[in-house]
Amino acid sequence: MLGLLIALVQLIAFTQAKSSSGSRSLVIFDQRLIYLDDYSVFLGSLKERSFELDYAPVTNDSTPVELFDGEARRYDNLIVFPIKSRHFNKQLSAEKLLNFYNEGGEIMAITTPDGVADNVRVFLNQLGIFPSPKNYQLRDYFQDNSELVLHLPASKVLNEHVVPKNDGEIVYQGSAALLGDSDLIIPVLQAPRTSYSEDGQKQGGKWTIGSQGYLAASFQTLKNTRLSWVGSVDLFSDKNSDSNKHFVQELTKWTFKEKSVVEVVCSNHAHSNGLDYSDVPYKIKDEVVYNISLREWEGEKWVPFVADDIQFELRMVDPYYRITLTPIGDSSFTFQTYTTSKFNLPDHHGIFTFVVDYKRSGLSFFTDKDVKAIRHLANDEYPRSWVITNSWVYLTAIYSVIFTWVIFVALFVGVKKSANVPIEKKTN
Repeated sequence: MLGLLIALVQLIAFTQAKSSSGSRSLVIFDQRLIYLDDYSVFLGSLKERSFELDYAPVTNDSTPVELFDGEARRYDNLIVFPIKSRHFNKQLSAEKLLNFYNEGGEIMAITTPDGVADNVRVFLNQLGIFPSPKNYQLRDYFQDNSELVLHLPASKVLNEHVVPKNDGEIVYQGSAALLGDSDLIIPVLQAPRTSYSEDGQKQGGKWTIGSQGYLAASFQTLKNTRLSWVGSVDLFSDKNSDSNKHFVQELTKWTFKEKSVVEVVCSNHAHSNGLDYSDVPYKIKDEVVYNISLREWEGEKWVPFVADDIQFELRMVDPYYRITLTPIGDSSFTFQTYTTSKFNLPDHHGIFTFVVDYKRSGLSFFTDKDVKAIRHLANDEYPRSWVITNSWVYLTAIYSVIFTWVIFVALFVGVKKSANVPIEKKTN
């Protein structure tokens, strides 16, 4: 009873949290570049959403940044503002950043043309995000380059699971990045076709040209750990909050798992008559049904996850079946149940996997699988010959031969032919 009460209290506390991963957050910033008062709207929004913010100013004589207490993470989220200090590479190495990310820590990385620390750059490069070198500024051929400020339509956002589109604009001043070809990279905001990245101090080569550059990108591992990179710190500043508030808020919500988090509530499969596998193990050609229930976290509560592209697969090395699931039941619950309806198992015995593997860019990945054996028919379970309609031709031929042979034997034995032999007298 006590264990049940503790679990209930933990569940209530979890449902009250804004983030599904945790609220402990560390803000790392360079005091020579960043004045936190200029980002009060951004940081205040995080506090309003129940995030616990700790601050770690970086200076030449500051102590190393500790992200772990033993093997446990001290923080759930990490916000890295532009860093100019070279000593930051020793205070927090790229290996420690990668380890924090691999252990489930969410990261928001912000860079500028004059604030890209080497450890942050190396870490981002390992994920396939390549920010422009130092002093490379994003410019536009058709905008005034004296201010280097770009006004981008907010409707050009590339992934609505990360940032929904709206009719406003995004004020951007910073750098661009090239992206690798990994499927785990999520492009969020693309550079205009008329833009380019060029070194502001040296005339020469360009880092990006046109829409090959990206201004914001995200990354989600197969374990659903999230990262977002933005090449402009002014995007988060108070002076641009009226234009950028929607974009910044939605991007941080996605990064810190306040939305677009999908999970499996439960799943089951059984015979179409309701009998479970433990009661009657599956055999070939049995009629079964697979059901799965899904829910999505939307910042305040769990809601039913609604989609029309969820597929079930029955695999043995390769899929034997691939069935699109259809919703069933009352959607007023906190989850939505999907079903395959009735389907027949293949005419092949072996070890099969019942699996739903759902991976969509911008949504958290989930995989639900169960391995079961499908046996062949026993000797007394095969259908008799007269049940199989294709065998009727052969049965008719067999019994016709038997019947004809019986009639022939009966006639041969039962019918006697009288022979008239003439009697002749023998004479000598």
